[in-house]
Amino acid sequence: MIRKILLLLALGFVFVANAQKKYEINFYIHEIEDSVLYIGNYIGVSQSIIDSIRVKKDGSFHWETTPLPKGMYMIKDQNKKDMFSFLLADSPKFSIEIYNNGESFVKGCEENEAYLLYQGKNSTYQTAMYFYRINVQATPNKRDSLYAELQPIMDSFEVFQKNFYAKYPNNFITIVQNSLIQNVPSYFVENGSIKRGMEKEYAYYFRKHYWDNFHFEDNRILYSPYFIKKFNVYISEITTQTPDSVCVALDDFITQALKNKGVEYADYVLTWYLNTLPTMPFSFNELVYKHIMDKYYNYLKALFTISELEQHQDYLEKISKFLPGNTMPNIIATDVEGKPHSLYESKHRFTILYFFASTCESCKKNLNILQDLYSRNKDYYDLEIFSIDLEADVEIGKARQRMEPYPWIVTFKAPEELREYGFILDHTPELYVLDKDKKILNKTAMYEHVEKVMDAAMKSEQR
Repeated sequence: MIRKILLLLALGFVFVANAQKKYEINFYIHEIEDSVLYIGNYIGVSQSIIDSIRVKKDGSFHWETTPLPKGMYMIKDQNKKDMFSFLLADSPKFSIEIYNNGESFVKGCEENEAYLLYQGKNSTYQTAMYFYRINVQATPNKRDSLYAELQPIMDSFEVFQKNFYAKYPNNFITIVQNSLIQNVPSYFVENGSIKRGMEKEYAYYFRKHYWDNFHFEDNRILYSPYFIKKFNVYISEITTQTPDSVCVALDDFITQALKNKGVEYADYVLTWYLNTLPTMPFSFNELVYKHIMDKYYNYLKALFTISELEQHQDYLEKISKFLPGNTMPNIIATDVEGKPHSLYESKHRFTILYFFASTCESCKKNLNILQDLYSRNKDYYDLEIFSIDLEADVEIGKARQRMEPYPWIVTFKAPEELREYGFILDHTPELYVLDKDKKILNKTAMYEHVEKVMDAAMKSEQR
């Protein structure tokens, strides 16, 4: 049920909030053989096909829509590949004529006239850049002469951009450009680079001021690919990848969005996170999920129905007991010979609790990494692995263990038998790293994270 929220977001409150008017648009596309074209739109991370249009007797394509949000839309060919983009703007009726050389003519919509003019100039510029790179690779000794040929094109496009931004300050292209600008104070820069020794200060400044120029009051950017690209850089690249840092960065974004009339951006990000994080069952994401539910619960009441919020609360209750800092319950399971083993019997510094299935392909692909870790560093980390095979056909799992036994504790248990401990395991693999007291340090399906978790714990103990 949680996975349907993004669809509800696309079809529900966001569209209603930003919907303006009914549109009637005629597209004249020269030298096209397709009889059917598709209309695509953007909402944050998602690009969807929202309609199809058929060719008329005069060769045009007519699109008449119910109210839709202002923003960037795509015309796609019959194979659903992008052909060109256009805008839904203030003009309810207009026409766009496109030639195969990229030339365009717009009637009835100044916003699209300027937008397609820019796109045409940009296409010419990008083509020149592409062939410059190709030619430099083919004839590197001609780099200077090739660059000399490119320079006038670059200069011309730069002049065009400046004039365009000045002439069309409210055009979608100008708003996007201004929203992507990052101002760097001169005291951070020396000879075109960040001053040595100021890298950390600059990184902090850059993150704190990342959204200063963003036009939160203009919802059109949400309905384009530009917002989510900027957001992903912010949350994934310039934010330290720890739950605490991500939560702080997320809170800063929500605060700035709401302060600057960007309610729709705040709504989208919170809803997107709550929809996405349950599909990524790692402690890192679950801690962020819990933070959102705890901090924004009252805010979320306006975005979700009561039943949807209850589903989120149920999920939060399910994962909370197994978040870092909690103690893992003492699981008892039997091995291939029927002998019972208790998780608490392991007195090692670290224990990996590993849920897998003998026929699980992703488990098979990665078990060799776990075996390598165990053989190389079992003694260094004082490590034991307590694994539980959840294979539906227990005999398959037991036959595999007898034929090629793993060198650690391997037990067998049905997923429903683990419900008494609070587990609802609907996927494999799932891996927990525990300390000597069986407190959870992390949960992950990424084996390369395991050593990092244990290394961090050992450093923490030394401090």
